[in-house]
Amino acid sequence: MKSQIHVFLIFFLVSGVTAQPKLSLELGLGFYQPTLTGFDENDITFPKKSFTNRNLMVNYGIYYEFFNNARIGYNTFLSYDAKNNLTLQLNDNTENSANFRRTIRYRFFPIETFFRWKPRVELNFTLSPIWGNSQISLETQSDDQLEFWESFVNSFGGGSSLGTLKGTETMANNWFGYSSVLGIRYYISSRIAIDLKSGFMNHYYDEKKWKINGRRVNGPKMKITDLPIFSFKLIYAVR
Repeated sequence: MKSQIHVFLIFFLVSGVTAQPKLSLELGLGFYQPTLTGFDENDITFPKKSFTNRNLMVNYGIYYEFFNNARIGYNTFLSYDAKNNLTLQLNDNTENSANFRRTIRYRFFPIETFFRWKPRVELNFTLSPIWGNSQISLETQSDDQLEFWESFVNSFGGGSSLGTLKGTETMANNWFGYSSVLGIRYYISSRIAIDLKSGFMNHYYDEKKWKINGRRVNGPKMKITDLPIFSFKLIYAVR
């Protein structure tokens, strides 16, 4: 009898995994409020702080329902900032300009559990490790590139010497974090839903671990720990 029960349980679990899978795509917006001291209090005239470049993030993701009340997936929140003709004083006290681009990308690898509170209403809970990445690029004139980059990096402190640079350079930093989120989802149809989520992100960001051309340099100070985050998404079930 026990062996029959074991066979039944194994069959139930396997059939649940194989019969219930659903692939869904997500597109939406995220909202949060980081403190980017390295940009806001720097002598360089960075783009002015605004809702678009500080609080708004573009969100997209994909989820796979591997059991009847659980999903795994990949999710990205992207913050973007840009300014053309960013002016910086060089070492010889002359001024030059460059086109500035900054991205902060939060890559989520979530495990989500959920249950249907009502036929069209779902409550869900998500835990996720995060791989954070930020990049800064400067489009400069080739003859001023090294001097411009050194002045730019040194504005964050550290007095770094960059040696030689390639034609196109990007300053980057990677870190890890985690997140916990609660959400509610409303199914407009069997394939389309809207989803609201809120929770927190925690990050182990270190401004001293930026790299450019293989050299470690100081970067902007960013307070991105204990951050509340909200998101609004449109869900489309592929199958």
